[in-house]
Amino acid sequence: MKILVVGGGGVGGYIAAKLSRCFHVDLLSQSLNRVILVEEGEEREYQIPIYRDPPQKRYDLIIFAVKSPQLKEYATKIAPIIQEKTLILPLLNGIQPYEELRKLLPKGRVVKGAIYVISNRGEGDRISVKGRGALVITESEEIANLFQECGLKGKAPDNIDRAIWQKYLFIAATAGLTSLYNIPFGEVASHHLQEFEELLDEIISIAGRKGIELGEEEKRRAIELLKKSPPESKTSLQLDLEKGKEGELENLIGYLARESLPFREIYEKLKEDLRHNS
Repeated sequence: MKILVVGGGGVGGYIAAKLSRCFHVDLLSQSLNRVILVEEGEEREYQIPIYRDPPQKRYDLIIFAVKSPQLKEYATKIAPIIQEKTLILPLLNGIQPYEELRKLLPKGRVVKGAIYVISNRGEGDRISVKGRGALVITESEEIANLFQECGLKGKAPDNIDRAIWQKYLFIAATAGLTSLYNIPFGEVASHHLQEFEELLDEIISIAGRKGIELGEEEKRRAIELLKKSPPESKTSLQLDLEKGKEGELENLIGYLARESLPFREIYEKLKEDLRHNS
């Protein structure tokens, strides 16, 4: 199994490192020079070939772990190496990337998926992982098994669209509030829990209008996950905004802002802050 991971951020570097223990893995990144994981207080460097441009190789699986604004650029770059049997797994936040990739890369087979992990890129090519590692969900049993072979959690749920919305439910609500107030998860749980619940209700309502059934059980799990997350953790959107970058604002919050007043207010406030800080 030959795997190309596209994107050397917190998710891409982490996934490349873990899969390299079992398979041949190449990493496509414009900024990462080495892959060093900091996990449970221990630091380990992984020997992974890192390319600035797509190598002219054939891959069985290509994993996209870039931010959504970079998706089109990277998809265009790797299009020439895609084969008919190439599996393409996007592990991006949000709902829109899957259909976008299917349009950009019609030759390969785009497989829906998502990842639960708190993993952030730090200084000196270090990637810090918080919590208990990652859970990857995908519609492909084959890919889920690949992750399991390497000691990661991999699942192929019966309804992948619902599973992706379950993740979106959590990440959009946390990204919205951590970014709006510039606070970590723990302060959302202790000081803004009612607002968090109200945003969950908004997303559940939007999902229902799109034919995805979410309810009180998914809401309860999202609240529980927030409370169990490392309290000092920040969302990737929040970290990008702190650096003056828009990041996945459009993909995570803008998508919901078109159908929800509370999310529209958050989106407009964050856009305004970006303009003032630029």
